[in-house]
Amino acid sequence: MRRSCLRYLAMITAAFLLSGCAANVVMVNPRTGETATCAEKLLGLNPWSQHEACIGDYIAQGWVRAGRD
Repeated sequence: MRRSCLRYLAMITAAFLLSGCAANVVMVNPRTGETATCAEKLLGLNPWSQHEACIGDYIAQGWVRAGRD
């Protein structure tokens, strides 16, 4: 029992520490120079899915990540 509780605690701690890995991403429209930010959000069960969906939507429209060639 104690071992399984420690295992769950370790998984929760790892998930908490890894949640900081996703950062805000600035997207740039190469034609107009307009910028937009896909903000990191910690709401919901999988915050990365919304963050990655935001980035994917902009890329599909021809935008690029700021600072990349």
